[in-house]
Amino acid sequence: MKIGLLLPQTGVDVTQGTDAARGVELYLRKRGARAPQIVKADDEAKPAVAAAKLRTLVEDERVDFLVGPISSAVALAIRDYVHKQRVPLLVPAAFTRVLTSPQHASPNIFRLSDTTDQANYPMGAWLMKNTRYRRALVMAADFAGGRHSVEAFMAGFRAAGGEIAAEIYPPFDTPDFAPYLRKGAAARADAVYAWFAGADAVRFVQQYRQSGLELPLVGHSALTADTILPRIGEAALGIVSIGAYTAALETPENRRFVQEYEAAYGSWPSRYSECGWIAAALIAQAAETLQGDLRDRGRVRAALKDALPLVKPPRGPMRFDAYRQAITPIYVTRTQEKDGRVANVVIDTPPAVTQEATWGWWNKG
Repeated sequence: MKIGLLLPQTGVDVTQGTDAARGVELYLRKRGARAPQIVKADDEAKPAVAAAKLRTLVEDERVDFLVGPISSAVALAIRDYVHKQRVPLLVPAAFTRVLTSPQHASPNIFRLSDTTDQANYPMGAWLMKNTRYRRALVMAADFAGGRHSVEAFMAGFRAAGGEIAAEIYPPFDTPDFAPYLRKGAAARADAVYAWFAGADAVRFVQQYRQSGLELPLVGHSALTADTILPRIGEAALGIVSIGAYTAALETPENRRFVQEYEAAYGSWPSRYSECGWIAAALIAQAAETLQGDLRDRGRVRAALKDALPLVKPPRGPMRFDAYRQAITPIYVTRTQEKDGRVANVVIDTPPAVTQEATWGWWNKG
């Protein structure tokens, strides 16, 4: 059995790609000699590069399963090829809402992260209920993942009675956010809602604190992913975010996962690490159910879908909907010091949200 990892090993998303690969490898390490072969391909978070590397994995390496990508832009670019080739793809992060919508869902694609809507949309109502923020300035990376995330937040915030003061979209991989932060300072807002990830998130949060902009900073958990918190440092303190995973979760499964991950890699896992771990667990469970017979792709897909309730994810119970999108726990966290480190500590656990529950504002099909 071969597993192809289509993940960024270089570029702005290298941290996310490394974490997802580590999650896969951590789980498979337990299988010892029975572990499948892993073939890695660096998609560089670039659609054209990813398309070429994917063909190599499928047509030359003849992998049985694929794990990836991180970038939403890459996921949308490779969707049709994966659908045609029928190789099961387990998506650990690329969370653009359209990938698992009725219009684009493929029986071969299984997504383990929340969609751009499942956390961002309910965060609008959460802020209206739990804070005094009524006017939000929105800032996000200018690509599918960033725009779709804040679009969902804005829809939820407005539906709950909030107003959007302004929208600012710096380019992907922006080195200097100063011009955008100066522009944001002119907006009459109560708080800033932001979506940036990886190296962009590190630079944005640090430069945000240095800018003197005194508005509270909130956003999606990508902004303060556990694996980048040591690089952000104290600048991250006080940020409230929402997402499907934090390494600070106090569950037996997560404590064990964090302990094993830290022992192996010297750092806490991130949401990307946890999704990689779940992807490997699903593959192993499906292969065991089928007794290693992976010839019938239909049976493989059914085994993958049925495997999720049998796996005990660190984040808590999960299941797939009819479009193979995960219905996942959601957590609101505040970044604070805990046990001598900066951590995303859970302050609320809203009810799990299906993607269907958030479709009303955009999916008219």
